[in-house]
Amino acid sequence: MTWKRKLLEGEAVTVVAYGDSWTYGSVAEGWYEARENGMNADLIRGSWVSQLRRDLQHLNERATVHNSGKGGWTSAQGLDGFDTGVRSLKPDLLILNFCINDWRKPIPVGDYRANIERMLDEAEAAGCACLLWTSGPVSAVSGETYGWHKPLDDTAYPEPFVRYNDTLRSIAAERGLLLADAEEAIKAEWRSGTDISGWFYDSFHFTQDGHDRLFRSIRSTLGL
Repeated sequence: MTWKRKLLEGEAVTVVAYGDSWTYGSVAEGWYEARENGMNADLIRGSWVSQLRRDLQHLNERATVHNSGKGGWTSAQGLDGFDTGVRSLKPDLLILNFCINDWRKPIPVGDYRANIERMLDEAEAAGCACLLWTSGPVSAVSGETYGWHKPLDDTAYPEPFVRYNDTLRSIAAERGLLLADAEEAIKAEWRSGTDISGWFYDSFHFTQDGHDRLFRSIRSTLGL
């Protein structure tokens, strides 16, 4: 991979993380400070993106990591904002996830898939490598609560949350892309007896422990 060769050989390398609040870093350490300063994601010290930035810059001081996450955005907004949020930054690697807001709106799964596919096509045309990752799990009435005391009542939603993450898994497999399956890794920890109830800020946002786990999943998938 060209981006990794650049990283390990000390060349300038650019990474863009693009997605919704899971990427932006909501509720991680520094989130309140960031919100009070115009939603400046670079102030969120504990987000998985900030942790990855520190990690990559430890390996290579010429590594640049941009956080282009936007809280509340769907994949449709991500597609519309792709030129500004991604292409203009000329990344060597794009780390992409939209999911939770598509599920909650809801954006039909077929439309969601088409939006993700189009962003990947744009990234491929721009010559950058891509990694997809799965967010969650969410605490929901129709599925598992994971010990969180106020699960989301999703009984009227047309699709379960997992359908959207399964779409990302399918796309990654079909395109031969890297996939950091954080949702499944966290579920596996929960099934093995780990108490993750304290990771929830609400039914679908993680506190710092959750961001730490997302970082480890993405870092491991990148082979760092």
